[in-house]
Amino acid sequence: MKIVAVGSQDFVAGLRLAGVDEGFVVHNKQDADAKLSSLIKRDDVALILIEEGLTFEIPNFYDKYLKLKRPVVAVIPAGRAKEGARDYMSELIRRTVGVEVVIR
Repeated sequence: MKIVAVGSQDFVAGLRLAGVDEGFVVHNKQDADAKLSSLIKRDDVALILIEEGLTFEIPNFYDKYLKLKRPVVAVIPAGRAKEGARDYMSELIRRTVGVEVVIR
């Protein structure tokens, strides 16, 4: 099962360096919505990490993506994460794919 990142060039590059399986750079809400729609149909994707700024622009984001049981769609804040956000993301990744990740 794969972990996939969707967001800006910097966001995707950072997560790819951290070991995310695939990354897709999107430039606007239409690109992001279309990419998410295609990713949720894939059987090999367990977790989709999307840059927070894009989620505000996608109509009905919560209903379309966050309510899904599989794949899990997680919203990642851009910039430096706070301690609580790091713990949350580590736990989410551990529960989803069974791998413990330390986010610094």
